[in-house]
Amino acid sequence: MNTARACADFLVHCRVAKTLSAHSLRAYSTDLREFERFVGAGAEVASIDRHVLRRYLSHLFETRRLKESSVKRRIACLKVMFRWLELDEVIAISPFHRLDARIRLPKRLPRNLTDDEVRRLRRTAMDRVGLSGRITEAKALRVGRRTDPNAFSALVVLEILLCTGLRVGELTSVRLDDIDLVERVITIIGKGSRQRRVFLPDDETATLVAAYAATAVTRRGSHDRFIVTASGAPATTEFVRSLLRTTATDAGIARRITPHMLRHTAATQLLENGVDIRFVQRLLGHQSISTTEIYTAVTDASLKAALGRAAGRMRGGG
Repeated sequence: MNTARACADFLVHCRVAKTLSAHSLRAYSTDLREFERFVGAGAEVASIDRHVLRRYLSHLFETRRLKESSVKRRIACLKVMFRWLELDEVIAISPFHRLDARIRLPKRLPRNLTDDEVRRLRRTAMDRVGLSGRITEAKALRVGRRTDPNAFSALVVLEILLCTGLRVGELTSVRLDDIDLVERVITIIGKGSRQRRVFLPDDETATLVAAYAATAVTRRGSHDRFIVTASGAPATTEFVRSLLRTTATDAGIARRITPHMLRHTAATQLLENGVDIRFVQRLLGHQSISTTEIYTAVTDASLKAALGRAAGRMRGGG
């Protein structure tokens, strides 16, 4: 079997047997095309050995000059494909067998929003739809019927991301039937098609979500996606990113705000408020608790800053 055929068959396997998300399939397809270009579409997969893989690693780092995270993703994709080829008896043994292809990623703290940035984003999103004070059902419905649809979408997106820590792709995939407003629960299909539930923390957030679902129904048409554009089409991840960029600009925030920064912020705030890390792991949909533990470094940094401020006040008072 040549490389082109192996890559194509593996993608079919990922779509049909593994039921990977569209996002994961696009990423796998991109990664496999790069490898196919490197070795040649007609190269026999049985001829690919660890020496070829080492040259490919050098190519990614030295010729393509990719970041460690990008190289790690490409190699992980290949490792899964060759493991599948081995199990399917297309090749005798994976070329990754006993190959040390570990890639150490630089340790970077998650990029969080400051408390002031969160306040400014929320205030701006509320002002743009004319909401103030406590959110009631009547207020939320009035906003949904009369305001700019994209401004209302921005407010709902902001509140959901900040209280649930959803990935942007998970949010745009939410369907109306996934939302239980009685229990204030949203059922999510996350990475690897793993199902989990996230929770709307209070009645005001649930009221906002209910009003958005109700007032967008006339624009939604035949689909059942929860977040929609002004024309009623299902929201894309880029649409959500655009909503947040516009809100941040209107709030006078100079740096670029992304949905993933809201995810980081949600996780950090939960830990700082004493929520057990295992619950945060479950909420975020992390398979390994070590992934969740990166947020403990952020809370340590916050603790250090708080202690510094307290020490300064004590010195001033002395």
